[in-house]
Amino acid sequence: MKISGPSDKKITQSGIANELKVVDSHSNDGPGMAKIKTLNDFESYRITKEKFIQPTEAVISICDAPVAAAGNITPVTAEGKAGKTASTTAFLAGAISSDGKADGFDKVSVIPNTEGKAIIHFDTEQSEYDQQYNIKTILQRAGLTQTPSHFLSYNIRTVQMENYRQITTDICDLASKEFNGVHLIVIDGAADFISSVNDETEANSIIAFFVALSVKHNCPIIIIIHLNENASRTKDTIPRGHLGRQAVRKGYCQLNITREGEISTLRVLRARKAGSEIPTICFSYNHDKGYHTSVDPGFIREEREREKETQAKSNIEKISKKIFVPPKALAHKNAISQIMKETAKSESTAKRMLREMEVWEIIRKHEDGFYRINL
Repeated sequence: MKISGPSDKKITQSGIANELKVVDSHSNDGPGMAKIKTLNDFESYRITKEKFIQPTEAVISICDAPVAAAGNITPVTAEGKAGKTASTTAFLAGAISSDGKADGFDKVSVIPNTEGKAIIHFDTEQSEYDQQYNIKTILQRAGLTQTPSHFLSYNIRTVQMENYRQITTDICDLASKEFNGVHLIVIDGAADFISSVNDETEANSIIAFFVALSVKHNCPIIIIIHLNENASRTKDTIPRGHLGRQAVRKGYCQLNITREGEISTLRVLRARKAGSEIPTICFSYNHDKGYHTSVDPGFIREEREREKETQAKSNIEKISKKIFVPPKALAHKNAISQIMKETAKSESTAKRMLREMEVWEIIRKHEDGFYRINL
């Protein structure tokens, strides 16, 4: 289609000419004839106060704050093994449960899918066995024993990358027709849809594809994207490459997951509608249930203190074994001197470390006044 401006009209700084001649082979004036376009041709894109627009429905909320809405994408970002799967299984469990709740994530709520619309999940990364394990976890969280017919989870990692968009489109279209609509779509592995996360053209295109898909089916799409390596060390919350930046720009909000020790923390970032006072969700693996569950932040502080104490004790043990090699016995002054030499610490710190060695019963002061390692 070739666009040309009329020869007797000029585009001015105050606006553009309100008509354009467009060469259209399908014009009623015959092939190659110019069809006159007017502003009415673009009226469907216009927003006015009077125009009826269907309100955006928040499908997933955290503490009553909307984080995923129909017609929008929501990126979930994290480093590897930080807890992305645990979070997405909670969203999917809420979507298939009768009350929109998922066991272990009480602060997360999903609008109940009373009409039985399709819930669609694509995994591009995990093996079929690992994905099936997660499906079992989702059912457990939802209080179900069998997979509902409208819960459609697909493993497409063996499909050629150039076919990802088409198979995603086909499945979503067919599922929408079969189940009279789509309630939620989860894409676990958005980066696998393109050859490079740093290719701006590819990144923009695939995010536009996901946005269009969410609008087409009037449902939220959760897309999983990895953070840059060492993001936890640098405190960087922008996911990988142009893909990550574009997902954040176009997203309804960003759900970011970090992990410290055995505790993962889910935070809501850059939210359009959720405000800034959303509580974080802290969770860890529950060995009794076989999946991650929320934990109290106070427990996290205690857990971190225990971890610090364990690490400190481990360091003291290593120093003790170097200084008090059996059958070596040291008087108090010599023990302090040896600790200072081994650790390059001050005298006061060395005295504190010697006391800690005694408290943890790593060494013992015998009746002769000499310290020996406690065998």
